Parts: sequence; structure tokens; C-alpha cells
Amino acid sequence: MEEKRLTFFEASSIIAGYGVGGGVMAVPFLTSLSGFAPFFGVLAVAFFFSIVLHLMLAEIAIRDTTSDQLVELIAKYYYRGPGSNVIIWALFVLLFASFLTSLAAYVSGSGEILNDLAGIPVWAGQVVFYILAAGVVLFGLKSIGLSEKYAVIIILVIIGILTVASLRLPFHAVWVGGGSSNTWLALFGMIMYSFLAPFAVPQVVRGLSWNQKLIPRSIITGIFINLCVVTLISLMATGVSEEVTRVAISGWGKALGGWAHSFGGLFILVAMLTSYWAVSYALVVILKERLGIGDRFAWLLATLPTLVVALTGLTDFMGFMRITAGVAGIVVILMVIPTLRGIRKHGEVKNPEWKLNIFGNTLFQVLLIIVYILVGLGSLVSI
Repeated sequence: MEEKRLTFFEASSIIAGYGVGGGVMAVPFLTSLSGFAPFFGVLAVAFFFSIVLHLMLAEIAIRDTTSDQLVELIAKYYYRGPGSNVIIWALFVLLFASFLTSLAAYVSGSGEILNDLAGIPVWAGQVVFYILAAGVVLFGLKSIGLSEKYAVIIILVIIGILTVASLRLPFHAVWVGGGSSNTWLALFGMIMYSFLAPFAVPQVVRGLSWNQKLIPRSIITGIFINLCVVTLISLMATGVSEEVTRVAISGWGKALGGWAHSFGGLFILVAMLTSYWAVSYALVVILKERLGIGDRFAWLLATLPTLVVALTGLTDFMGFMRITAGVAGIVVILMVIPTLRGIRKHGEVKNPEWKLNIFGNTLFQVLLIIVYILVGLGSLVSI
């Protein structure tokens, strides 16, 4: 796989693309249950702590030049006492399961969308999506960066068109819905998952190594793009749809008419492609470093099982998303804070060109752990 430097917008697009696929489209359904007031409150908190998390990850990646993914950094700086090897392999298995459910969700959801738009069997749609998604990953980081850039532009254009078209429809604002505190917690977990791109951060750090000062700006820009997407889709899909569907842009498109329904389907496919590219490439690098295997075999091992799991139809789209959000939250709790503290003491780069200052102190580390405990709970509660 070819590795080249990334531009600022390519790096930002990788961050945005990582999260825009599944969680973003599940948020409006939960917003319709909780109302706009809880949505905006939860959105602000999630945006802030997501930035803090990803900037901590950026500092971790900047302080070590030997690894391109977090698993091996954990192996070096998280815990090096008795049983450390068992802990690292356990984390690796947990991560693989998390990545697998996430990627399988994109394949599964895309098959349903292609069935709706083109009338082809769901399984055939899943195979078509897999070929398009996994094919780009095979060519490496620069190929992904370019693809993410154009895909994010397409996503923003589609949302802009649908939003302008929605202005002619009656808007029904429900500020506080009938959902319980469990609904609010589930909403918080899903929004955090929409912003979550931890394993894209090392890709951004390596791709922008030619100018490290661009790294935090690109991360914030990528998360901000997702903030805009989440906000617009949640407001429009909840406010103008007759029925807010679980993959909410489908209901939004139906409210606008046949042309918009097709546009909405295109949005979903492109969004899922962006997430699949970023997530599966991260898994490829993890497998290469942990197992010591070649590029092609790591690519096959990272992508093919996602198609197999999707074809089995083990659970629906929302089920995939909530399982993944919970697992990802637990992984982040286990990994980020101890690794950051360890690498600040023992990292190769003692005085990096950029580092996180006040928002990386002990207080924010504790707050971040609490936040991700809530994310994990949000994936488990009944709604």
C-alpha cells in the first residue's frame, strides 16, 4: 500500500469520514424521541469532549515515530508489567470485534439502501458495496485521502440541496419529547459515536508530518464537519418527516418527494463509503503491526469478514451501531488516558512541535473517562 503525505482537507476529510457513516444517520431517530432541547445540550457536550479526546490521541501519535496505530503504542506505554502481553492481545481482540461490527453495519445498511433504490437483492447490494469500499483501501492512505475529500464534498452538497428544498415544508419543532432519561443517554452515546474517529488520528498525524501544526486544526475541522452534518440532518429529518425512520435520511427524502428519496439514498451510500474506507484502513494497519503480516493479507483479513458477517444478517442496522458504540467507548476508556500518561514520561519525542496543554491535564482526563462510561451505558439502556 502506497503512503504519501496528505493535504489539510484530505486529513480533515478522513476524520469526518470515519464517523459520518453510521452514527450520524442514527442520531435523528433518537432526537425525535428526546426533543431538540436535549439534542442541542448533548451535542455541545459531545462536541467539546470529542475534540479533547482526539487531540489527546494526536499528542500520543506525535510523541512516537515507530508505530502507525494505537495498539502498538499501548503495548509500549500502557502497561509493561506481569501479564502485559495478555492484556494487549485481549485489547486487540476487543478492537477487532468492534471494527468488525462497525464495518459489517456499513455493508449491511448499504445493501438495504441499494435494494430500495435499484431493486436488486440485499445480498447483491452488499457485495457491490464491498467491492467499491474495499477496493479503495487496497491502494493505501493517499488513495483514501483523495476519495474521502471528494466524498465529503458530495455529502455536503447533497445535505445543502435537501436542506434548501425542506424550507418550503412545514417544520414541526418538538423541544422536549416523551423519551425517558434512557433516551437522552442513548442519544449522547450515539452522538459521541458520530464524532468518534480515534484510529483515524494516527493516519492524520503521519499524513501531516510535514507540518505538525496542521494536525490539531485538521482534527477540529473534521469533527466540526460532522457537527454540521449531524445538526442539519437531525433538525430537518425530525422537523419535516412524517415518520422519523431509524436510518433517518430515508424518511426525510420521502417527505420531499421521489427525487429527494433517491438523493437521500445516495447520501447514505457515500457516507457509509467514507466510514468504511477510514475504519477498514485503520484495521489493516493494526493487523499488519500486531500480526506482522503483509499488506494484501492484512487487507483481506480486515475487509472480507465484514461482508461475511453482513450476509448472515445477525442484527439490524441500529443494533450494529449501538453495539459498536458501546465497545468503542470501553476501548477508549482502557486505552487513551494510561497511554497518554505513559508516553509523556517515556515517549521518544520529549518536546514535540505540538502538544495538548490545559485540556490534557488530569482533570480533563478524569472527565473524559466519566464521559465514555456514559457512552458505554448509552449503548446498553432500553429505549
